[in-house]
Amino acid sequence: MSDRDRALSGRVQLRAAFGWICALLVVWLGLRPLMLHAAPATPPATTTDVDSAGAQGGSDPGISQRLLRIIDVSIVGAEQVSDSQIVKALESEALTVGAPIVWPEDPRVQRARSRLLMTGYFSRVTLKLRPVAGDDESAILIVDVDERASLTVTDVFLGSSKLTAFHGGLQLVERNFLGRAIHLGGGFVWGSQPRQLAKARRQQGGRLFVMAPRLPGTRVGLRGTFYALSASEAYRVAGALNDPAPRLFRTLEYTRVGGILGASFPITSRFGFGIDYRFEQVNATPPDDPIYVAPDGGTTALELGLLPGSRRLTSTNFSISWDGRDRAAHFGQGGRFALDLHLSSPLVGSEYEFIRLVAGAGYTFRLPWRHWITPSILAGQVAGEAPRFERFYAGDLSELTPGRELGLLYSTRNPFDLLGTGIDTRTFGELFVRGDLEYIWPLFRRSRLRGLEGGHLFLGAGIFTITGGADERRGWRSSGQLAAPLGLNLNFGLRLETALGTLDLSVGNALRRSPI
Repeated sequence: MSDRDRALSGRVQLRAAFGWICALLVVWLGLRPLMLHAAPATPPATTTDVDSAGAQGGSDPGISQRLLRIIDVSIVGAEQVSDSQIVKALESEALTVGAPIVWPEDPRVQRARSRLLMTGYFSRVTLKLRPVAGDDESAILIVDVDERASLTVTDVFLGSSKLTAFHGGLQLVERNFLGRAIHLGGGFVWGSQPRQLAKARRQQGGRLFVMAPRLPGTRVGLRGTFYALSASEAYRVAGALNDPAPRLFRTLEYTRVGGILGASFPITSRFGFGIDYRFEQVNATPPDDPIYVAPDGGTTALELGLLPGSRRLTSTNFSISWDGRDRAAHFGQGGRFALDLHLSSPLVGSEYEFIRLVAGAGYTFRLPWRHWITPSILAGQVAGEAPRFERFYAGDLSELTPGRELGLLYSTRNPFDLLGTGIDTRTFGELFVRGDLEYIWPLFRRSRLRGLEGGHLFLGAGIFTITGGADERRGWRSSGQLAAPLGLNLNFGLRLETALGTLDLSVGNALRRSPI
């Protein structure tokens, strides 16, 4: 394809993507009360707030309301989180000593509970009123909490593949740094020398991030991230498209150093939006005129998706989300919706020009026998001349295949072709859709073992597809193959909630980390 044709194709894709964005926003604004929302990774804890003021979301119509006065606030269960942090959440809803409160239901109580749960410090929050003997017009407000560990492990990177004998690392986050409600974290990943590729080098990367969910006296949060990585990414030069043998690949060397600065704006306790600015320097050394040699001897010029030399990549990122997962514990249903849009252009200082959109939604239902079921959907599109690390990767969509880890690829294996559609021949794409259905069987909440907070069995199934741009789709069709093959997701196992994070003991987790 000539440069003129490529530019024309990019503009057409950009216009199509903008049209999609406008349509999604119209749907979001017009149908927001009916929108499905992404489900929690674990089943919500079911708690009963005895004598709670408004925590049940409704009161007995036969009970008349009474106006009481709060004469004291008692906090139970807080050890790592300071009382002042909890009191600030109550003050934001005017639930302070001397303030009036409506019994048996006051909407401020539920809002304060939501604020405390949104901090991430607590697995359970119960607000109750205790009557005062001899005083029918006063009560004590009790805040009873179960704390989560403030330091948690959010990711463990560990595995082996035909390309990389070993890679490992982890990511941690402290959610209450210095008792100031500041989130501070970081992660790293390191891999051994790739096999059968003489010029390849080790891949490694790391990142640090900090976030203040809410600045004092405002409704605005700030966040920042710094990251650096050194990649030696494999790309195919020969063999069948579903053959992961390392000898059929060469490596593309590049480094990325940059950061993200942003702000979040919560409109309500569940709905908010964010704006971020990303800036990074990409230094790549792509080979001259790379080609792919097919098994039949035919050759195809490769587009590796990186500009040579040191290039500037910047983007403006917009996000919106609605998170109603806290409703699931009390009402038996709840979920989440999220949309992320990245715009990179010379207008914001970038030497790359593309648009990237990802949107997801899901909903959790509690079944009559106390199990949970969650349908969810995720979709995305990228248009323009995006760098390869901004394109969608098939391994990120499959529960059984290694995906990116801190932006690095340590495997050459594509998804398993369980449906016989040819999904194992696809690596990168510009458009994807994934739908899933997960069934959760809670086993226990809390245990006698210190640090073990809960566990459940889960069974998940779904389908996904990934495809390239218009030219790539025409090429697949002309060769008699599906332009958008379907992949099958299957996974089951046990998840344990521990003081340090979630432990996933599943078939998919084992297969992703194995050199198959």
